[in-house]
Amino acid sequence: MQFQLPYEDAKRKVRVASEIMFIDIESTKSELPSEDRDMKTCDLILKYSYPFSQFNPFTEEFHQQSIFVIINPHSGKGTALEIFNDKVRPILEGAHCNITVQLTDYQGHATDLARELNIDEYDTILCASGDGIPYEVINGFYQRPDRAQAFSKINIVQSPGGSGNAMSLSCLGATSASLSALRILKGKPSQCDLMAISKSSSDEVILSFLSQTYGAIAQADIGTEWMRFIGGIRFDLGVAYEVLSGKKYPCELAFKIKCKNNDEVMEHYQNEVGKYKNNSSTYSNLKNNNRDIQGARGIYRDDSVEFDFTEQSQDKNVSCGLQLRKLTEDDFQLKYHEEFREDTSMRRLPEDWEIYDKDKTENMRIFYSGKMPYIAATTNFFPAALPADGAIDLVVFDSRSKFASTANALLSLEKGTHVWDDCVEHMKVEAFRLEPKSTTPCYISVDGERFPYETFQVEVLKGVLRTILWEGNYTVTGFLENGYSSK
Repeated sequence: MQFQLPYEDAKRKVRVASEIMFIDIESTKSELPSEDRDMKTCDLILKYSYPFSQFNPFTEEFHQQSIFVIINPHSGKGTALEIFNDKVRPILEGAHCNITVQLTDYQGHATDLARELNIDEYDTILCASGDGIPYEVINGFYQRPDRAQAFSKINIVQSPGGSGNAMSLSCLGATSASLSALRILKGKPSQCDLMAISKSSSDEVILSFLSQTYGAIAQADIGTEWMRFIGGIRFDLGVAYEVLSGKKYPCELAFKIKCKNNDEVMEHYQNEVGKYKNNSSTYSNLKNNNRDIQGARGIYRDDSVEFDFTEQSQDKNVSCGLQLRKLTEDDFQLKYHEEFREDTSMRRLPEDWEIYDKDKTENMRIFYSGKMPYIAATTNFFPAALPADGAIDLVVFDSRSKFASTANALLSLEKGTHVWDDCVEHMKVEAFRLEPKSTTPCYISVDGERFPYETFQVEVLKGVLRTILWEGNYTVTGFLENGYSSK
């Protein structure tokens, strides 16, 4: 059988690419499970095109999906609603989804909506916006008395609509809204880690899905809020200014270390990948000679499409994200919060923590910690990040490094090779505490949102965020390939 199939190309934002596909129905069917051999061709393609998806009509769990869409109409360049209506809604309606749309009216509105939402009515919350709305939704869920049930049941996903679309790119490999919609339909529901942040000024705990930063990156992000109308380039301009200024941002830092250098990070990464590589289609796709891996953006396309029904994993629970499970309140208990509340200084730390080199913290230029690889479309800041490895990736730049070295590392962010530069320290930690020491006014950023200038502590909440991952893992970053080539 031969036919032409139009599809959204990950490398293009608007145009639709197409390929000629050849399917040898008879020889393929002979290799299928007996219950699938007599299926109609269209049903067979549909079943194996959505092997892990809750939208697969051939699974016992299938039902018509209800999606609650939250849109910040002022997000990014102010076109989020238009993007959703033009690029996302038609695809969701084509999949017969029940769609409810809610526009936000004020900062924190999405938090209120998520806190009060009737979770029995919906399967997914789609944040058609930048990264601010997912942040608010996650914290709204965290404030619910039934938070374990809410996080267990509802997928929290994003389609691009703002200047920062890290969740869509990291989880779905999509910078275009239409591709993200398609991959939300076809992707695998998975449970990923979140980070819990304790404040020194109050008992309040907030959740973070993306990152925390202090120093030049925070200044470049929060300090350019007034330039949101120009889009993501505002961040690049801010970073350039910070590097040229040569400023340093002193602090004190302590952490529970998991991997102290790149060699240990590589070993950890390989071990985590090894847990699913023999069964997961994700891993086989990395090695597939028919695929052109775009390491610079972590996105791939098929240059020759070969449809193989037998290639897909038959185990729905195989994933780099955790198997779907019902959460309990125990999953939200913090290991280090009470100790932090008793003493927020560095004088009293958990026994298995260590204090980071003070000579380095006194000369800090960039402190950046995170759980997702991509913080922007061309910024692969945490290339070793994994969905549910119980670790926070940490990247540190020293202000004493030569300008050329720092500039070279920052110019390597798109490919994610900066972590191999001598002027960068790259670690994984289970928790950390940071006390800012700058004598001049500066910012701390959490998921791109301004955070109070105070001591804070972060620890992992393992596997509590239910989202949808394209093929069960984060977007390809090229971390191992770059690591081997750097040696």
